Amino acid sequence: MELNMEFWNAFLPCIEGIYIIDEETKEICYANDFINQSEESIVGQLCYQAMAGRSERCDFCPSIREEELENGSVYSWEFYDRRSKQWYKIKNRLVTIDGRLYRLGNVNVVGDMMELGRDAIKEMAVMQHLACDRDKIGKILEFESSHDKLTGVYNRNQYIADLEGQFRNVQCAGILFFDLNNLKEVNDNYFHSEGDRLLCRLAEAIFTSAGRGKRCYRIGGDEFILIAPNCTKRELELCRKRVLSALKELDQGELIPCSVAVGSAWSPSGKDLESLVTEADRCMYANKKAMKGVK
Repeated sequence: MELNMEFWNAFLPCIEGIYIIDEETKEICYANDFINQSEESIVGQLCYQAMAGRSERCDFCPSIREEELENGSVYSWEFYDRRSKQWYKIKNRLVTIDGRLYRLGNVNVVGDMMELGRDAIKEMAVMQHLACDRDKIGKILEFESSHDKLTGVYNRNQYIADLEGQFRNVQCAGILFFDLNNLKEVNDNYFHSEGDRLLCRLAEAIFTSAGRGKRCYRIGGDEFILIAPNCTKRELELCRKRVLSALKELDQGELIPCSVAVGSAWSPSGKDLESLVTEADRCMYANKKAMKGVK
């Protein structure tokens, strides 16, 4: 069977997301209907503007070295699009055509990760009532034991387990400590549902801005911690800025803006993580006092 151009023109729009980008100019050379959902064609536009809604090149886009290109490696990562509130699995590969470098991309929908915790807990109740699929119930129970029911991020139990387990011997690490301001006042004046909305917005901003390898925990009523193992001090600061930028976007159209105090701590050596958390906690309280104008 000969796969001619007519076949490809019919086949490519049927796959989820397919695109081709000129690696030097970042111009889109091809995009099927999954990628190009606007009335006008995005071919010829810059990828980070048309596909990610950014004014600058995406900081999460992987750097591909020439020696890895020769091996034909496929690069994959997850990307959260705040416009559609969806997680996407992206796979990239570089190819050279007529001496010019192009990026071939495939995009698949993963789903709304922030809803995973709440959906799993609801599903558990139904499955327990029906008394079916014990394996799946076990997985949901395991999920519930390690995740916060309201926000879907990791809970304090998992935080303690990770400090004693997988993060015990990290070479270097960064901590971001977040505290939601005025939660009690919001609960008293606008009901707990509005306070819950603030908590979920903060959790979503941290979770979606963290990136691969980092973990977000809700360790108290209004306190969240981000652990970033094996990161640089600059990467930690960029992560902090992304969280605050994401919060500003999520606050648009909301009744009450999300006010947050943040503290950070970083160590280039295998410093005890609990000591780093204590240091980040102190920085957070200093930031909170500064926001209130307290000397």
